[in-house]
Amino acid sequence: MPAFLKPVEIRWSDIDANRHMRHSAYADLCTHARVEWLQATGFGADYFARHGFGPVLFKESTEYLREARLGDRLTVDVELLGASADAARWRFRQTMRRDDGVAVAVHEVAGAWLDLAARKLIAPPDAMQAAMATLPKCADFAELPAPRDKAAADA
Repeated sequence: MPAFLKPVEIRWSDIDANRHMRHSAYADLCTHARVEWLQATGFGADYFARHGFGPVLFKESTEYLREARLGDRLTVDVELLGASADAARWRFRQTMRRDDGVAVAVHEVAGAWLDLAARKLIAPPDAMQAAMATLPKCADFAELPAPRDKAAADA
C-alpha cells in the first residue's frame, strides 16, 4: 500500500527561543498531515458533520530525534500502528523527515471515533473502515480491543 506523505515547511510561528521547532509544532504538523489524509480519502469536515462523528485522542507522544529549523522542508507520513477489528479504536505513527531523508521526529497518537450526539465511541462507517485499511501498517502493528460496550460490561 502506498504511504500517505504530506510535505510541510517550518514556519516562523513554529520556532522557539532556541531557534529550532518548538515541541508542540511537531504535534500540530502531524495533526495537519492526518487531516489532509482524511480529506484526500473523502472524509473532510463536511463528512464528519453530516455523519455526526469525529476523532477523539486519548494519548499523544513525540520522540525528538534531530533539530528542525526555520525554513526546513519536512515530509510527514501517516501509518497505522494499531486498530481494532472494526476500526473503532486506532493508533497512528507519523515520521517526520527532512528532504535529505533524515528523521527528525516520530509522533504517535491513540484515539477512537466518537459519536458526537451520544458521546460514545463507535465503529466508523464501512467507507471509513475501508479507507483506514489502505494505510500502510507499521512493522509492529497490533490489533487493538474494540471499545467496551457499557451494557455488556455491566451484565
